[in-house]
Amino acid sequence: MCTGFCLNQQSKKNINWYESLAIHFETGKLNILWQNICCQVFITNVLRIQVEGQKRVLSKLSVKKPYTVIVGVILVIVLGAVSLTKMTTDLLPDMSLPYALVITTDMGASPEEVESDVTAPVEASMATTSSIKNVSSASYDNYSMVILEYEQNANMDSVIIEIQQKLDQLEGSFPDGAGKPMIMQIDPDMMPVMVASADVEGMTQSEISDYVENELSPVLESIDGVASVSTTGTVEENIHVTLDQDKIDALNQKIQSKIEEQFTEPQEQLDQAAEQVESGRRQMESGKDQLANQLGQAENEVINGKSQAFVAESDLSQNYTVLKATDELIKRAIPELQSIYEQGMGLKADIEQAQKEAQMNSDDGSRRIEELLEEAKISGDQEQINQILAMTGENQESIAEAGKRLELLQEELLELNTSLNQQWADQLAALNVSLSSIDDIPQVITQLSQKQVEIQTAMAALQTAQEQVIDGKTTLDDAYVTLNRMEIDGILEMSEASAQLAVGEVRLEQGQEKLDESKQSALDSADLNQILSVETLGGILTAQNFSMPAGYVNEDKKQYLVRVGDKVSSVEKLKDLVLVDVGLDGIEPIRLSDVAETEVVDDTGDSYSKVNGNPAIMLSIEKQTGYSTGDVTKRIKTRFELLEKENDKLHMTILMNQGVYIDTIVESVMENMIVGAILAVLILILFLKDIKPTLVIACSIPLSVVFAIVLMYFTGISLNIISLSGLALGVGMLVDNSIVVIENIYRLRNQGLSIRKAAVEGAGQVAGAIFASTLTTVCVFAPIIFTEGITRQLFVDIALTIAYTLAASLIVALTFVPMMASGALKNTREIKHPWFDRILDGYEKVLRVALRFKPIVLICVVVFLVASVTLSVSKGFTFMDMNMETEQLTVTVSAKEDEKLTFEELTERADEVVDKISGISGVDSIGAMAGGGGIMSMGSTDSVTMYVLIDDSGATGSEITASIQALTADLDCDVNTDSSASDMSSFFGSGISVRVSGKDLDKLQKLAGQIAEVVEKTEGTVDVDDGLGDTTPSFTVKVDKEKAAKYGMTTAQVYQLVYKQLASNTSSTMISTDLKDYKVYVQSGEQADVTPGDIRKLTFPYTDRISGETTDIPLKDIAEFEEGESLNVINRSSQTRYISVTAGVDEDHNVTLVSDQIQKELDKIKLPDGYEISMTGEDETIRDAMNQLYLMLILAVVFIYLIMVAQFQSFLSPFIIMFTIPLAFTGGFFALFVTDNEVGVVSMIGFVMLAGVIVNNGIVLVDYINQLRREGMDKKEAIVTAGRTRLRPILMTALTTILAMSTMAMGLGSGSEMMQPMAIVTEGGMLYGTLLTLIVVPCIYDLFTRNKSMVEEEI
Repeated sequence: MCTGFCLNQQSKKNINWYESLAIHFETGKLNILWQNICCQVFITNVLRIQVEGQKRVLSKLSVKKPYTVIVGVILVIVLGAVSLTKMTTDLLPDMSLPYALVITTDMGASPEEVESDVTAPVEASMATTSSIKNVSSASYDNYSMVILEYEQNANMDSVIIEIQQKLDQLEGSFPDGAGKPMIMQIDPDMMPVMVASADVEGMTQSEISDYVENELSPVLESIDGVASVSTTGTVEENIHVTLDQDKIDALNQKIQSKIEEQFTEPQEQLDQAAEQVESGRRQMESGKDQLANQLGQAENEVINGKSQAFVAESDLSQNYTVLKATDELIKRAIPELQSIYEQGMGLKADIEQAQKEAQMNSDDGSRRIEELLEEAKISGDQEQINQILAMTGENQESIAEAGKRLELLQEELLELNTSLNQQWADQLAALNVSLSSIDDIPQVITQLSQKQVEIQTAMAALQTAQEQVIDGKTTLDDAYVTLNRMEIDGILEMSEASAQLAVGEVRLEQGQEKLDESKQSALDSADLNQILSVETLGGILTAQNFSMPAGYVNEDKKQYLVRVGDKVSSVEKLKDLVLVDVGLDGIEPIRLSDVAETEVVDDTGDSYSKVNGNPAIMLSIEKQTGYSTGDVTKRIKTRFELLEKENDKLHMTILMNQGVYIDTIVESVMENMIVGAILAVLILILFLKDIKPTLVIACSIPLSVVFAIVLMYFTGISLNIISLSGLALGVGMLVDNSIVVIENIYRLRNQGLSIRKAAVEGAGQVAGAIFASTLTTVCVFAPIIFTEGITRQLFVDIALTIAYTLAASLIVALTFVPMMASGALKNTREIKHPWFDRILDGYEKVLRVALRFKPIVLICVVVFLVASVTLSVSKGFTFMDMNMETEQLTVTVSAKEDEKLTFEELTERADEVVDKISGISGVDSIGAMAGGGGIMSMGSTDSVTMYVLIDDSGATGSEITASIQALTADLDCDVNTDSSASDMSSFFGSGISVRVSGKDLDKLQKLAGQIAEVVEKTEGTVDVDDGLGDTTPSFTVKVDKEKAAKYGMTTAQVYQLVYKQLASNTSSTMISTDLKDYKVYVQSGEQADVTPGDIRKLTFPYTDRISGETTDIPLKDIAEFEEGESLNVINRSSQTRYISVTAGVDEDHNVTLVSDQIQKELDKIKLPDGYEISMTGEDETIRDAMNQLYLMLILAVVFIYLIMVAQFQSFLSPFIIMFTIPLAFTGGFFALFVTDNEVGVVSMIGFVMLAGVIVNNGIVLVDYINQLRREGMDKKEAIVTAGRTRLRPILMTALTTILAMSTMAMGLGSGSEMMQPMAIVTEGGMLYGTLLTLIVVPCIYDLFTRNKSMVEEEI
């Protein structure tokens, strides 16, 4: 008996430690798993403490109070029954895939435009969202799809909200034609749970479509759990309104005639006015000639008179000028001569006076002086005398001065005479007047005065003559002026008349222009070619087909909804819809039927949907998240039956039903569980040879299973292929604990103990061992919490299911089994086992020999381990087989490689395939579909998908597949058959995929070609696709910008020119009738059938800047036309473009081995800077999953060891037991190699589980060896004795596990294919590991432990 945690003092610390772990991992399935492990560790220690310290309380209580156990059993059974009825059934576990899609439309945009305008901005924005792991995208014609991958722990609800916020910020930057981004979270529930067909006798495809859309689909969508119903093969009827140019031209002619009539009278009025103006102009020209002649004669007479008057006036003027000059001379001479005369007379007077004064001064002065002198002398006054004498001198001087003055005056008089002669003598001589001195002046003045009178008289006469001449001139001037006035008046009158005529002509011209303009404007405004273009007609239809509530009005306390307009409710009303009223008498309002052909068209040629060759509609039904697939499909099937009863002409054919797969899998697993349980019971009977203990264990199996189901229900685990497989595996292991307990009780009972004592002691002795063995098995799944991605989500259910099963078996083994044994084994008899005794003896001999040659044994073990690993790994790795064969086949018909088929040709080939398959024995129904936008075909027109139902005649899917391949081998198409019920490989990747990434598409295409060559040359590859085949024919208009600029054109204008010639894919409006809704599409007659040749013939108007002349320029003058192929999609990852080269791998080769060969060749390719090549697809998925499982396996081994250390309170014993793991792995690898299976994810789960199961044998063996040694037995004897004693329970537990999984390992039953590798690994490992454990573990124990007593080590 091993010691375990036996110190009560440490129990509280251990409890706190386990509780803290459980609290830390308190949410989710993984946390439930971890809590379960923590609780079991806790329970292990607590119960082991109870075992050691309280005398096996649990088993004792069970034996002592059996009714308590019975009540617990009944409670478990009741809860199990209720849980089982309420549990959901699905194909796979509820997986939350952290993926989201952002889909944005950009109508009319090429993949390159979509990439730059939509995809790149969305990628950049999404790269900043929380928990983002990877961003990839695909840019197609007209739409963008961005795929977002998030971390596994991301809260997708919060992520979706954040994505929406980011997209709201981006919307303003999208092109005008871009739609609102749509967010879609990826969910496995998006896959249909059922595909069915509906056909109605006597109905056409179109009528069936109406029935499905209006009646059947709403009924199915109302079923509880149904999310949506998608249809394929439905005929969508639309209304095509095509402008009829002939109708428009005829109506235009009629309108133009009416307009011409309205302008006839104004035109006649203008013509009459023009005639009147022309007549006036002729009269004016005649009067102008007469006036010119009359005025010319009068003007000549006036001009002659004026010439004579001018001559006379000139003569008179000259004479008058001479007289005037003479008169002026006299007038000037008389005063001047008078002045000279007066001056000369004055000089003469001065001379005489001077002469007199000089004489007087001379006489009077001398006399006076003498008198004064005498007087002075008389007086004797000397001074006076002196003065008088002085005066005498002064007098003399005065006399001298007077003489000089006289001389001067005389000289001045002489000069005056000289000057007079010089100035006037010649001038006066001209007048016949002589002048010689001043004395002649008076006479001269008299003569001049007489002359002056004569001259003035002559001047007066001349003036009179001049006045007469002037008067004559004035008269002539007046006559001339009168003539001029008359001429001017005539000219003015003529000008006025001419101006009036000119104004009249201008007004006539303006009137004519206005009339012409008005007429042309009326014609233009009424030109239906201008009014009813495709765009305007679409707008008119939208505006006329209008009904909208405008608001509310109140009256008499009643509120009325005011609605404006009414929508068109029939095709006839659409035809009769008024488009425009031109406002002309005699022209009725123009209706749609007057200008266009309106017809209802369908897309029959775009979809293909038949059942057994008859028209039908395919229904793809998806379920709501959280609903059971099985329940939903059952409800749908029930509703189908009711619908067929209500309408005997309706036929519903189920082509694919996940519920069938689930039912089949559940049935198969249940059968395997029952068979396993039966085989386990047979093993017990074989070893125990007693029905009573066998019945005890047989009862423990369903009880443990029901207990596990209750735990599954309360932790939200559904019944799916993963959880049920775990339950099936658990059936083989859950009997182990009960076998160990019952075998030990049975042994002690045979040794003579009372039944109650044997029950309590028997359970108590092995309690520690089975606790540890159970815990080690459960804990191997704990590391799953450290894995990521799909591996974690797939295998959490199997981990929890096995944990629940083993936990239930542990509780049952320690309570129910002792209780049942205490009653069932009261009366026992000694049973001999001679055959087993011989086995024991033989085993003992082999064991003793092995203990003597331990090195040889260990070397052989190592050699076998290396050999098994090498052989198994040489086959390569795989992911998991998701293909489950059922009574349904999927057939895909497509064009052969390097060939293209039109949709019509493809459907013709499909009809041929249907004819071939219909003749195969065992085929019940065939449903075929393509196009139509169904979710299964995704609207593809490249292939036809067929669902083939197999009848109950016994034919297998493989046989029918072979027949199909043989019968269709000669057809001109590829026919691929898949017998799997549900191929989920799309979720995990499939085949070879090599990704080359970079910036330039041309370089990527070149590199993709090189990679495709490498892949194609690699042995084992099939269906190689270089990623370049997904192209469409393109017609590119390359604009020469320099030539275009010459005509003022841009690339955008050329685009608009071409775009107008193509029919729009957008409906203008929709009309709703009583039966269905119609989308209305408007197009012109030319748009209805545009070819590349029509594009080449396009022209555009150009007006010359200098001459103003407008001409039509052919588009080919500024552009080149190229026909080629363009990529349908541009893929990006991490905002970098890439092209994927894909290939399949044939059945004789492994995908990872082929990938390794390809990788070696790819490493030789020299890549440009910025370009890289990476392996993706299934190989990447396998490697990621295997890395996760390697980590899980390593952690599982560490956990197992640590738990055993805690159990044994020793590092050595667990170390010895751990050697059982490589032994089991050796058997597992050999089993895979022998059965021709590769190492895969499922088989690795088998290795992980094997590690936890195989150590149970070692624990039981080593634990009993230690017990014997503690009782004082020698080491070698303890090893041999323990081997003999534990051989039977070890073989019993191993064989029950092996046989319980044998049906799964052999692949019996539907659904077993997926988990078969795990069963094979477990069986091979258990078989080899169990046998070698009985030999190798004792050898290792003997090698590593000291040969001393363990009794004294006990405390």
